[in-house]
Amino acid sequence: MCGSSSYYHSDQHYAHNLLQFIIPYLSRDKKYCLFLDIDGTISEFHPDPSQSFISFTTLNTLQQLSHLNVLIIFLTGRSVKVASKLLFPLKMPIAGTHGLEIKIDDDTQFSIATNAIHFSSLQDDIRKRCQPYPQLLIENKTYSVAIHYRQHPELADIAKQIAEEILETYPELKINEGKYVFELLPQQADKGQAIQTMLEYLNLNDVFAIFIGDDKTDESGFKVINQLEGISIKVGPEPTQAHYRLKNVEDVTDFLDLFSQFLEEHCLRLSQVSEGEKACLD
Repeated sequence: MCGSSSYYHSDQHYAHNLLQFIIPYLSRDKKYCLFLDIDGTISEFHPDPSQSFISFTTLNTLQQLSHLNVLIIFLTGRSVKVASKLLFPLKMPIAGTHGLEIKIDDDTQFSIATNAIHFSSLQDDIRKRCQPYPQLLIENKTYSVAIHYRQHPELADIAKQIAEEILETYPELKINEGKYVFELLPQQADKGQAIQTMLEYLNLNDVFAIFIGDDKTDESGFKVINQLEGISIKVGPEPTQAHYRLKNVEDVTDFLDLFSQFLEEHCLRLSQVSEGEKACLD
C-alpha cells in the first residue's frame, strides 16, 4: 500500500479519505487487527509518567471496536503491569517493554529471553550516575531502565551521555530514544518483532493490520505493517516510515471513533444483505 505520509486532519473529509483505503479489504470473514502504542498515541504525555491516563472516551471506543470484531493489541514501552492498569477495565493483549513482555490474557503471559542481564546492577549504576542530576526521572522496569527528562528538556544531552556511558559497560543492551526519554534495554526489544510475535502466536495469518504510534521506537513496527500491506499511521510531524499521519492524541481519538462508526454501519449493511439473500432463497 502506498501513501504520501502527509498531514490529514481528523474531520469528516479526512476520515472519508483514509477509510477509502480500508474499504477494498472489507469482507464478512475478514479479521481486523489494530496495534496501538499508548504514550503519545492514546494517552497524552505527562511530566510524570506515573500520572498519565487514557480517557474514558478512548477506552469506550476501543471496547466498541472490540465488539465489532477488531482484535486490539497494545505495543508499548510501558511494562505489562503498568499498561494493564492504564487500560483498565479493558483486557486485551499487550506487548510491553517494547515487546520483551507478552500478555495474551490473564492466564497466558511470557517474556522474551534477556541473556541473563543483571538488571539490579544496571539500575544501581544508572542511579549513581544520575545522582548529580536529581531532575532526571529514573523508571525501573522488569527488563529495562528508562531515563526521563520530560520535566527538564535542557538535560537531554546529559541523559543521552549517561545512557551512552552505561552502554559501554553493558554491551548486550541498546539505547531506545523516545520522546523525552533514553531507555536501556536488551537488544531483542523491538516493536516490529513484537508485531510478528503476536501475529504468529495468535495464528493471525489473514488479518488486515493497522498500527498507530508516535515516536522512533514505533518505526520498526511501521516497517513490518508496511510489509504486510496494512495501514501505518504516525502521530506527529517527525520523519517516519509510516504512510499516513494524525496530528495528536485528540486526532487519534477522533479517528478511532469514526473508524468504529464506519465498521458498525458496514456490519449493518452486510447483515441486511445476508437477510436479503436468505429471503431470496426462501
